[in-house]
This record gives sequence, structure tokens and C-alpha cells, in this order.
Amino acid sequence: MTDMTTRNQSVHLSSFISLRTKFVLFISLVIIAVCSGLSWYFIKQQSDSMTRSLIGTGSILVKNLAYNARYGLVAKDRVLLEQLIDGVLEVEDSVYVVFTGPDGTQFAMKSKRNMYPDQAIATSLDGSGVDDVTITPFEATTNVQREQLYDFAVTIRRGTDNPSLFPLLSLESVAETQAAAEPPVRLYGIVRIGLTGEKMNRALTQMIGNVVLITITVIASGILAAILLIRRITTPLNSLVTVARQVAGGDLTASVQPMTRDEVGQLTTVFGQMTASLKERDLAVKQAYQDLEQLTRTLEQRVRQRTSELQTANEKLQELDRLKSAFVSIVSHELRTPMTSIKGYVENLLDGLAGALTDKQSRSLERVKHNIDRLTRMINELLDLSKIEAGRMESNFAPMSLLEMVEEVVESYHAAADEKSVAIHILPHHPIPMVKGDADKLNRVLINLIHNAVKFTPVGGEIRIAVRAQGHNCVELCVIDTGPGIPPYELDKIFEKFYRGESAPVEARGAGLGLAIAKNLVELHGGTIRVESSLGEGSCFSFTIPVAR
Repeated sequence: MTDMTTRNQSVHLSSFISLRTKFVLFISLVIIAVCSGLSWYFIKQQSDSMTRSLIGTGSILVKNLAYNARYGLVAKDRVLLEQLIDGVLEVEDSVYVVFTGPDGTQFAMKSKRNMYPDQAIATSLDGSGVDDVTITPFEATTNVQREQLYDFAVTIRRGTDNPSLFPLLSLESVAETQAAAEPPVRLYGIVRIGLTGEKMNRALTQMIGNVVLITITVIASGILAAILLIRRITTPLNSLVTVARQVAGGDLTASVQPMTRDEVGQLTTVFGQMTASLKERDLAVKQAYQDLEQLTRTLEQRVRQRTSELQTANEKLQELDRLKSAFVSIVSHELRTPMTSIKGYVENLLDGLAGALTDKQSRSLERVKHNIDRLTRMINELLDLSKIEAGRMESNFAPMSLLEMVEEVVESYHAAADEKSVAIHILPHHPIPMVKGDADKLNRVLINLIHNAVKFTPVGGEIRIAVRAQGHNCVELCVIDTGPGIPPYELDKIFEKFYRGESAPVEARGAGLGLAIAKNLVELHGGTIRVESSLGEGSCFSFTIPVAR
């Protein structure tokens, strides 16, 4: 109940969010995201560029100062150092310059605003081996505000570091000569320059303000353009929705004219054509209803007349079917006696009771006997089928062993199988329960299936028979051969009366009644019969019989 209420609320809420609002929100979010991203990227690039420019300026200043102040530090010439400091402080962004000796003492220092680096920063390079410029950003506090500073420091060492342009006039050589008795000192001193980032920050702040203003202008212009564009799209749609509601309410006279030639205008044109088509169909439906009403007045009489005719035709068909079954039963019964007599005379001739026969005569009589057996089997099948269809098939159900019946039938077919070199095997099985069935009828089913398997299995083939319990209620019997198989389109017809497979050889085709009778007999026991087959691999006929209780 709660889920249904929530779903109804969401549907009710979504109905108040128009298409125009959705489009405006979506396009506005896209414009805001794109413009904000581009602005942030531009500001970031400019900030990085300004920072790199300031760092480059400071690095150049401190390196030049270190080169020019090298001899002043060696000679400890404070006048020279202060002149160099004044030259550096003339740079707009410079704040302080500090010369520090190797022992940490400050030779000379000067600041524009009395700002110097923190002592921890000032002594961080005293014992390090760093020769390149060291840059340390920090914040200095004045009486007015906090200021962002960048400290650039570089060491001056003995040797090839900062080589002199005029080695013969080098003050370093004079100083070294004077201090020959003193222990060698590798570090001459450290030069520090402080540059302020306030000018860069002011420029960056001004640029950010300009970029934000431009971004807001672009976003506002984009949203306004999106609103105008979407209004141009949704206004014809709203008119179309209004007319569609009128048409849905049954007013087929409502119409709308296209305002544009784009897809919306085409949709409006198609909608007008659809409305005109609906008008025509409405007239046609009304006319059809009138015709139907007229037809309904006489329909009941026609139905009674057709029902009477169908009942008469059905009675005639039933009578014809009964006459057909009676005819088949009488003819089959009348044919059985002469066929039995003919078979007896042929067997007597073959046994030599009428005198000796030549080989040619014996072969001819064997063919006659084979055809008589075939006719007799067909006559018996016709009689059985007529009994089944007439409901006169008597049954004697009793508990019996299906496995023992299989062994008996297989034993009777060993001779016919050996003539074709066909092997018949009964597969191993678990204990099989007794089934409730009519022994004669189940024997007829088994004979039919095994006879067909022997007939269609080629020379050297194999027939396997499996009997197994199917759950606790049924026993299943399977006859598996290695014959040519049955095409898929014949599997649904194989159990129909008088159906003979088109793929079977002509000499192997019967009357098409054996499997139909087997199906009726299995169903008479309350079981089912089915077939599975693959072309070139063989077939498997199986049926189930209920277990005896």
C-alpha cells in the first residue's frame, strides 16, 4: 500500500514538471557546468603561469646577486654588498635581501617593510649541500595585514661554483692568500631574496572577478537563449496537446495549424491528417454499426438454421463412421477365414503333403506365405482398430511383470534378428515393480515396437531395450534402434491411423495401423507413448504403464 502511494505521488509530481521546465533545467545545468569548468581551468592556468613567472624572476635575481656578491662575501666588503642590495630592492616585487656568512652571521641585510624570513627558514641551508635555488613560500605578518612572500636562497661555495669572469683580478684569490694560515672553508655564505606575491594576487583577483563576470554573462545569455528556443519548440506542442485532449474527448472537429516547418510542424501536419482519418473512420464505424444492427435482427434465425444443418451433417457423419467401422469389421472378419485356409494349404504344399516341389516352386510359395502373413496381420490390426473405436475392446487388468514379458518377446524375435545380424540386448536394470495391465494387449504393443525395430534396423545394427521405474507411479519401457531415424516433420504424424512414413522404404511400409493401435492400447492402460529420433542415428520409442497397487 505504501509503495502504491509513493508511486502515485511520484506520478502526480512528475505531471507538474513540464517539458519546457525539464529542457530549461537540463540545458542550464549543462551551460553552468561547461562555463564553470572552462573558467576554473582558465583561472588555474593563469594562476600557475603567474606563479611560474614570479618564481622565474626570483630565481634569476638570486642567481645574478649570488654571482655579483661572491667576491664581496669573500672579502667581507659590506659596502659592495649594500650596493648590490639597493640594486635588487629597486625591483618592484622585492621585499628584502639578506647575506649570511658560513657561520650563520648576517653580513648585510635590508628590507622595504621591515620583513625578514623566519629564522628557521634562514638556517635551513646552513648545513645542507644544496647548490641550486631553494624556494620557500611563507606568510609574513605586518601591522596592517598578512602578506604572502617567497624566499629565494642560494649558497656560494668555493671552487667552480659561480666562476669569476676575471680570474687574475679576483678578490677571492687575494682573500685566500691572506687567509692561508686559516683552515679552509668551503661555504662562503648564503644569499636570500624575498619577493612578495601581493601584486600577483591582486592581478589574479582582478582577473578572477573579470572571468566570473564574463562567466555569469555567458551563462545568463545561454539560459535566456535556451528559454527562447525551448518556448519556440514547446508552444506548438502545447497547442497540439490541447487539440489532442479535445479529440480524445470525442470532438473530432478540433484542428491545429502548423506554426513551423521543422519536426514539430511535421508532427502537427500528421496529427491533422490523423484527425481527418479518424473522422472518416468514425463515419465508417457508425455505418458499420447500423449494418450490424440490421444483421443482428436476422442473425439468430440464421444461427438456428446453420445449427440445424450442422447437426444433421454431424449425424450423417456419425452414421457414415459407424457404417465404415461396421464395414471394416465385417470385411476383416470375413477375410480372416479364407486367409487362414489359404495359409494352411500353402503350408501343406511347403511341407510336401501334395508332392515334391522344385526349388523355384518352394521360393514362390514362401513369398506367398510371407504375403499371407502380412495380409493376416493387417486384417487383425483392422479388427483391433474397429473394436477400439467402437469401444468393444475388452480388457483384463491384473498385476504382471513387464520385464518377463520383454524377455519372452525378445526371445521370439532372436531368429528374425539373427537373419539380419541384428543384436538385441536388454539393458541392466534395477528392481522393477509390478505393473497393472492386460498381458495380451501389452504383448501386442511390445511385438509391434520390437517388430518395427528389427524391420528398420540395418544389417549389423543393434537394438537395446530398457525397462526402468519412472518415479513411484509408473514403469517406462524404451526400445532403441540404430536405424535410419525419422525426419522431424514426421514425428507428430507417426501415431496417426493409416500414416506411412514417406522416408521409409516402400517394401518396409505397412498399413500404418501398428503404432496407432499401440498408442490406443497404451492409453487404454492410462499410460503415454512417445518417440525421439535423429536422422542417421536411430529412434527411441518409449511408453509408460502405471504401477500395480
